[in-house]
Amino acid sequence: MTTIIDVAKKAGVSKSTVSRVVSKNGYVSDATRQKIEQAMDDLGYIPNMLARNLQSGLTKTIAFISHDFNQYTSIFLNAFTKTALKHDFYVNLYVTGGDKEKELDALNLMKYKQVDAVFIFTRSNSWDDIKPYRKYGPISTWHRIDSPDIYSSYVNQYDSYLMSLEFLANRGYRTIGHILGFDNNKNTLARINALDYFYEQHPELEKKEEWIFLNSKHRQTGRNIARKWHKAPNKPDCLVFYTDFIAAECISELQLLGYSIPENVGIMGFDNNAISEIIHLTTVDCHLETQAFNCFNYLYSELKKTEFTPIEITQDLVIRSSTK
Repeated sequence: MTTIIDVAKKAGVSKSTVSRVVSKNGYVSDATRQKIEQAMDDLGYIPNMLARNLQSGLTKTIAFISHDFNQYTSIFLNAFTKTALKHDFYVNLYVTGGDKEKELDALNLMKYKQVDAVFIFTRSNSWDDIKPYRKYGPISTWHRIDSPDIYSSYVNQYDSYLMSLEFLANRGYRTIGHILGFDNNKNTLARINALDYFYEQHPELEKKEEWIFLNSKHRQTGRNIARKWHKAPNKPDCLVFYTDFIAAECISELQLLGYSIPENVGIMGFDNNAISEIIHLTTVDCHLETQAFNCFNYLYSELKKTEFTPIEITQDLVIRSSTK
């Protein structure tokens, strides 16, 4: 079995010089590097990755944990991975299917030095169960959590939702349907608070409790809301969704039922992902790319012991033709 000593002898350099080439750590002239790489090829030398990791102290790999792989996972993972690649880091996706034990198995990868850090896209365990793993490496998420142990790059949902509702009121919408996420989610709670404040400030507008939907899942929710609106005797004149994908699903179903958007009902989403531009959906740009950038760079700065300065996340109203 060829060793690093054999490579050093063939290339006529020291073992430490070969080590610098293998670990990509430290200066080696181009001529010497080429000579060492040629010697490695000639001898069929394959570096021991475990030894490299032990030497550098890093695997240069981040675990990305998600329940499944859907539209949101794809968008966020793409932005996260692009940032990681710029720093010569790898990203491994761990799909748990919502299984708590599988999620903990992925977190344990830090303990056994198989990954350096973890990003949590979706979780099944409580934050209290996740926090102890912080001693093995840094953890970040895009979910709203106020903790010194886990970094969170989140959008201010209160401000963004209030901005959306004020826009709709100014456009003349008097009754609004609200399609929200899970009620144990801090983002959803922030939207509910914004919704309550909005109606306090606008007593002339009717708050229809029967048109406030919580715990809305991604699949079929848009179609179900469209059918409910179709059958309702007193229809709201605008529907606001917590994601663009559900809003798009609703628009598709309403059009199949013979309605025009926004002539019959206004539709507004949230995210400003690719589908919103295709269907001309009014939405809020929450800059997912910036969230992903911040989440990776926090992990990187923790691993490299450098200063971390997050980019401020803004919410921008994107007005298109799905509202009047």
